[in-house]
Amino acid sequence: MVYASDPTRQLDFGDYKQKHSRLVRLARKLPSDKVESLAREAIRRLIELGSDNVDKTTWETRKTVERLCAALVDDDEQAAARMVVGLNQSDLSPEAVYIDYLAAAARRLNEWWEHDKASFWQITVAGCRLLAIMRSMSHLFEPDVICDEKSAIFAGVPGEQHTVGLRMATDIFRKDGWHVVLLVGLQHDDLVDRIGNTSARVIGLSISSHQSIEALSKLIVSLHICRPNAPIFLNGNCVKSMQPKLAWMDLAGVSDDLMDAKAKMNGWIASHEA
Repeated sequence: MVYASDPTRQLDFGDYKQKHSRLVRLARKLPSDKVESLAREAIRRLIELGSDNVDKTTWETRKTVERLCAALVDDDEQAAARMVVGLNQSDLSPEAVYIDYLAAAARRLNEWWEHDKASFWQITVAGCRLLAIMRSMSHLFEPDVICDEKSAIFAGVPGEQHTVGLRMATDIFRKDGWHVVLLVGLQHDDLVDRIGNTSARVIGLSISSHQSIEALSKLIVSLHICRPNAPIFLNGNCVKSMQPKLAWMDLAGVSDDLMDAKAKMNGWIASHEA
């Protein structure tokens, strides 16, 4: 993940509180095994961000990371966010906050988890807070190299076999002047890696079945971490009946009609023109 930092260093605090509340509400509703799966995915992806930086941190940084971990499991739901605001107001770049502190905190929390130094619920809440913090910092990041103005990457949810609609959407968008990369038949890790390494401005996902909601949830968590600045649009015939389950995913648009999806994505591009 390579991004250029915006000179405005801040965390959208109101956005953080909203996203944190949604994520924790979701965690309370889901079965524990599904909560654990999402929490582990978020922590795993964060750890990967800082995998090249493990042996380069200073003693002072490690002390701060330890305090951040304590704040992430604290009863005060805003304690960790306040710490990150302080980091953003220092001379650190947003990339450094991600890699030196958030990714390092995820690694330390994973150690706590493995050695029973924190409860399952504490780690779950910490994962929710980390994800909410990152999503609330997404406005600080933009690709170093922006692909074509109307560029997108289209993919189906891992495990789904129905690709006719996705291929049709690709053809229609290309006819409308979009540069579209189509990814089909990829499993979760390969799909995340491919999307994470593209500079396409928009991510379009397709879902065709309620049975794919778990795979979709895991994919959304990963993409919000590896492409924090990219809007994610979801299309599928079943999305209207899935709306309550989609509320926490922080999607830029949800459609059950291809023309509506195209209108929303064109609208996003128009509103983000330089």
